[in-house]
Amino acid sequence: MSALNIRSEMDLTHGNLFKKMLRFVLPLMMTTIFQLLYTTIDLWTVSNYGGGALSMTAIGSNGALINLIIVVLASLATGANVCISVAKGSNNQEKAENILHTSFLIAFYGGIIFGILGYFLAPELLIVMDTPASIIDKATTYLRIYFCGIPLLMIYNFGAQMLRALGDSKRPLYILIISGFINVIFDLIFVIIFKMDVRGVGLATVISEAIAAILVVFWFHYNKRGFVRLRFRKLKIHKTELLDILKIGIPAGIQGLAFCIPNVLIQSSLYTITNYEISGILISQNEIVSGSSASAQIEGYVFAMIDAFAVGLISFAGQNFGAKDKTNIKKSYWYSVSWMLIFWTISATICLVFYKPLLKIFISDASEGIIIENAILAGRERLYLMVFTYFLDGWMDINGCYLRGLKKSTPPAIITIIGCSGTRILFLLTLFKTEFFHTIFWLYAAFPISWILVNIVYIPVILLIEKKEFEKIGERTYLDPVTVVG
Repeated sequence: MSALNIRSEMDLTHGNLFKKMLRFVLPLMMTTIFQLLYTTIDLWTVSNYGGGALSMTAIGSNGALINLIIVVLASLATGANVCISVAKGSNNQEKAENILHTSFLIAFYGGIIFGILGYFLAPELLIVMDTPASIIDKATTYLRIYFCGIPLLMIYNFGAQMLRALGDSKRPLYILIISGFINVIFDLIFVIIFKMDVRGVGLATVISEAIAAILVVFWFHYNKRGFVRLRFRKLKIHKTELLDILKIGIPAGIQGLAFCIPNVLIQSSLYTITNYEISGILISQNEIVSGSSASAQIEGYVFAMIDAFAVGLISFAGQNFGAKDKTNIKKSYWYSVSWMLIFWTISATICLVFYKPLLKIFISDASEGIIIENAILAGRERLYLMVFTYFLDGWMDINGCYLRGLKKSTPPAIITIIGCSGTRILFLLTLFKTEFFHTIFWLYAAFPISWILVNIVYIPVILLIEKKEFEKIGERTYLDPVTVVG
C-alpha cells in the first residue's frame, strides 16, 4: 500500500500502544454512549410528551430483547472485524477487499431474514417474556417497527466493525452523531407534533438506522485512499472469506445469543416479584419494573465505558496477530484490562454519589400508580449490585475478545454458554423459585456470580491457547514503513 493511506486508519502494531489504546477506544466508547443517549431521549420523549410512564415502560421492557438482537448482530460482525484486522496486519489488501464485499452481502441478506422473522414473532417473544398485559400492545408495536430496521442495523454494524478493524474508530462515531441527531429530530416531530407515541419513536429509530447504513456504505465506496474500498460491481460472496468470517462470527453470534437469553429470562422473572419490601416500604410491581428499567439505562452507560476496551482489543490483537508480534499481542491484553479498571472505578464512583438524580432522569412520571421514591429504591438495589461488580464483566469480555483476536472464537462461546447461560438458567429454575432467593438482590446477583465462574475458567484456557498460537505464528513480519499510520 502507498503513502496515500489516510490518517484516520490508525496502525495498531507500532508505537506506544498504551496511549493508542485510549485514543482508539474513546471514539468507540462515545459511539456506544451516544447510542444510549438517543435511547434515553426516546424514553424521555414518550414519558413527557407521549403516553407517559406506561409508554416508557413498554419501550424499556423491550430492552433485554433488543439488547439480545444487537449483541447477536454485533457478534456476527466480529468475524469481519477479526478477518480484516489480520489481513491488514499482514498487509494483504486483496484478501481484505474480498472480506469487505462478502461482509456487506452477509449483512444485507442476513438482515432481511432476521427482520422478517422478528416482525412476525414479536408478539410471541413478548408473551414468552411474561410482559405485563398493561404494556404488551405498545411493546409489540415498538418491537415490530424496530425489526423493520434490522437489515439497516446489520449493514451499519458490519461496516462499523470493519472500519474499526482498519484502525478507524472515529468514522463510526461521526456517522452515529449524524444519524442520532436525525433520530432526535424525528422523535420530537412524531411524538410531540403527530402524537404517534411509541410508534413515532420506533419510526424515528428506523430512519436514523437508514441514514447510518447509507453513510457507512458511501464512505467505503468513496474512500479512494483507504486500505480497502467498496466497489458495487465487485460485490460478491467469496467462499474462502465467507468461511473465515462465519468461522469466527457464528460462534460469537451463538455466544451472544446464549449470553442474552438468560438476561431475557431474568427480565421476565422480574415481573414475578410483586409487592417487594425494601427498608420497610412495600414496592409495587410497576414500581419494581420502573426502577429496574431506570437502573438498566444507567448500567448501559457504565457498560459502554468498560466494554469498549474489550471491543477495541479485537482490532489490536488481530492486527498484531497478522503482523506476528507476540509482545504487542500481550501488551494489548494488559493495556485493555488496565484502562477498563480505570474507567470502571470512575463510573462506579459517580453512580454511588449521584444514584438518586441519575435514577430520577428515567423515573419522571408519578402517574399510573408509580410512586417515584419507591421506584428509586427498587432501582438503587439493582444499580448498586450491578455497577460495583461490573469490572468482572469487563474482564470477562476482554478475555473473550482477546481469544477472538487470535482467531479463536469457539472456546469463548463454549465457556460463555456453560458458565454464564448455564448457571443463570439453573438458578432461575431452582433457587429463585424459593422464597428466600425470590428477591431483586438475588435475581441480579446471578450476574456477578456467573462472571466470577467464567473468569476462573478463562485463565488456564487463555494461557494454553496463547502458547499454542504463539508457537504457530513464528516471528514478526515487519511492514513497509510507508504503511505505518497514526
